[in-house]
Amino acid sequence: MLYRVVLLVLTFFSTYCFSQEIPDFGNPESHTYYVELLINSKDIGFKETLRQYDEFILNNPKNITAKVERCKFIENSYWDEYEDYNLKYDETEECIANLYDTYPENPKVLVYRAENLYAEEQLEVLEAASSLIDEDKDAWSNFDKAEISKMLGQYYQDENNWLALKHFKRSQRLNSNQDLSLTIARIQVDMKNLDEAKETLLSRIDTDTILWRMNQKANLLVELKSPNEALSLFAIISERDSTYIDNEEMATAMSDLDDYVSARVFLVKDTVQEWNKSGKLQTLFKHDLKYSETEVALATYRRMQQLNSNDDFFGIKRLKIFFKDVTLRWNLSECFHFMLFIISIGILFLIPYLWVLPLHYLGVYIKDKFKAPVPKLDFVWTMKHFWIISFLYLLAQFILTIAFYYEDTINYLFEVTMSYIEEEESIEDSANSSVFYILFMFALTSLILTKKALRHVFNTNLTLMRTLALSVGFLIFNGVLLQLLRLFIDIDGVEAAGVILNAKQEIMAILSEYGFLLSMLLVGIIGPIYEEIIFRGVLLGSLEKHLGFVIANVVQAVMFALVHFDLSLFIFYFVFGFITGIFVKRTQGLLTGIIFHCINNSFAVLVMYYVVKLTALPF
Repeated sequence: MLYRVVLLVLTFFSTYCFSQEIPDFGNPESHTYYVELLINSKDIGFKETLRQYDEFILNNPKNITAKVERCKFIENSYWDEYEDYNLKYDETEECIANLYDTYPENPKVLVYRAENLYAEEQLEVLEAASSLIDEDKDAWSNFDKAEISKMLGQYYQDENNWLALKHFKRSQRLNSNQDLSLTIARIQVDMKNLDEAKETLLSRIDTDTILWRMNQKANLLVELKSPNEALSLFAIISERDSTYIDNEEMATAMSDLDDYVSARVFLVKDTVQEWNKSGKLQTLFKHDLKYSETEVALATYRRMQQLNSNDDFFGIKRLKIFFKDVTLRWNLSECFHFMLFIISIGILFLIPYLWVLPLHYLGVYIKDKFKAPVPKLDFVWTMKHFWIISFLYLLAQFILTIAFYYEDTINYLFEVTMSYIEEEESIEDSANSSVFYILFMFALTSLILTKKALRHVFNTNLTLMRTLALSVGFLIFNGVLLQLLRLFIDIDGVEAAGVILNAKQEIMAILSEYGFLLSMLLVGIIGPIYEEIIFRGVLLGSLEKHLGFVIANVVQAVMFALVHFDLSLFIFYFVFGFITGIFVKRTQGLLTGIIFHCINNSFAVLVMYYVVKLTALPF
């Protein structure tokens, strides 16, 4: 048995003992060489290599690089790529911790320590390293300084674009051998610095040799409306490996060059594949609807329907073809799906009865069993208006989905397409859909405003100064309430502002696309007006006549909280609605509540505006 062990050890080391390029144990990245040798006899080879590292360190106690490489050897020797797990995790952590405790200011040790930490623990080490660099720049190599800057950029990448960009650019300057141009360009795109992003990509496009990164650069150039540069890069990639070519991106580049025929050829190529064929046909249909003859678009549409009849469940896509050419005949299936759209609107017409009728009969029960409630409000709205506003709210949600999320919703509900990744909504689409919804709801709400009803909207028995003072107090109260909720719910400072609006990402998108003034008008003024009219006006005014003020106020506050679609923050929205309801009774009008609501929303928009501004500062 001993003979076999000795033979295995000799076999292991014979693979490198006579090599001409054996790295010294104190050389950077020496661990990589020895890890690759651990193919056979892993345990024996691991112990022997570790012994040799220890022997080298014993003879060279000041060689910190060797000590770092020893830890890296332990870390990588038993790494299971399939399970993405290090079987020597505990030993690795112990080695790194001992190394860091012994050499807390050594550049190599700090870089390695930071690479193996996350979140706040990593930031603490990175900031300590940055301070040491500022104190003694000569003690740090450009490579190590670049690594610290790169990790700082990665830390801030999702939180602060300006800081992330600053650190990534510094890392690129310090180590020109690395290529961070793709990462930097993506941040610049997020910051709306499109020309700078294009310049960043093109500055290193000729030196890149990594195909996956070249492909992503080409895709980003398509997004940046640089089709010629993108096509040139795609051509280079295709020569090396055609499997990297994305026909859809090629089609986009061709469309940007107004070559719609060639663009269609690439899209048709994608439809030959069986995997996610419905998704490829949907992309081809969008192209045909926009650029091809209407007959061609109809032919593609019918291919989609033949593959999956639920692809256009409500017949909306067929309706778009109809608006382009009314002479094209509808087949029976197409008529059926459009009828489903009409029937759905009819169902929306009936759904409000599910809550209007129970509340109506609850009022009847209260009148029969108890004394009839004495109305505290002189509002003109009745249960009929409650039903109307409920229907209009559902209709607005339905139209919003049809107008902006139709295909995505149908794909999700009926599993029409297959995809490994969930596509994120673009900032532009998010902003446009939010603006559409706010204006559409405001327009629908105005339908129930008669001349007499308008008097309720703008009525209050409080002076303007007192109303403003109460509004500031209400704002402070909401802040305190949010701080209390943070004890139970994870909400950061920016999200706290988003809580008030219940649409952090959407409002950020509006700010980014339309600017501060329009965002303030839409979110800070128009939104609060129609919400107060609906909940504290129509709902509270109509229910109060049947249920009494207390029950009616509770019901409208509950419904106000529910339509914000966040049960974890139900208490916040309920309290908000309940308090504004009380002020409606005390002031005999909606104006005070509207001002409360406007100031709260405006403050939240202001906070988000400065967040957007800070993350988009020029570098």
